[in-house]
Amino acid sequence: MSGLDKIQFLRQVPLFRSLSDKALLDLSAITIEQTHPPKSLVFKEGDKGDALYIVKTGKVNILKRNSSGVDSILVTLGKGALIGDMAIIDEQPRSASVATIQETTFLIITKDDFRTLLGEMPEISFQILKLTTERLRVTNTHLKELETSTKQMEDVIRVITKIARKSNLLSLNASIEAARVGEAGRAFSVVAAAMKRLAEDSAQEASKIDALLQDLQTKTKAIAGMN
Repeated sequence: MSGLDKIQFLRQVPLFRSLSDKALLDLSAITIEQTHPPKSLVFKEGDKGDALYIVKTGKVNILKRNSSGVDSILVTLGKGALIGDMAIIDEQPRSASVATIQETTFLIITKDDFRTLLGEMPEISFQILKLTTERLRVTNTHLKELETSTKQMEDVIRVITKIARKSNLLSLNASIEAARVGEAGRAFSVVAAAMKRLAEDSAQEASKIDALLQDLQTKTKAIAGMN
């Protein structure tokens, strides 16, 4: 990628849009171009935040590991996306993993170079503040949506659990009645078996929904603290 191409690309990135041509030229000089193959890990959750990544081409998934150790996709990002800008400012470990979907090329700015850049170009600090404010607004919207979904899932789990308990009780009563009447209780045995299966299925569905609920809660926390 030529210097001119870099400048034209960086001008489209919201964080650098207000910079002068001279500032963009200086910025382009410190960027490192790096290409990752499809389905490869760029960095993982917990890694040191030592660089800012800008997606030049391709697409990536932002992944967060839940309590079961399974990675969930928080969001998919493409051309022009900034990744890891907060981590190189607050020096906290990466709060999520990044994996490519297809071959992806990044422009990378190291932490030291980025901090030097902030000192030399204070207008970038204003853009970071503006970008952070926009992210907070989006985050608040997502958190409200996830909170609503979480409450709905809790209601569904309570209903299904109640159904499972009633099914178990009906199954037990049918089994007792079938045993009491012997051969004539065959119909009760069929009912008991059916109710037992219903109870088991209900319990399984409740477990699935509970897992979904945990995933939603994980995403809520991840969005609130995502770097």
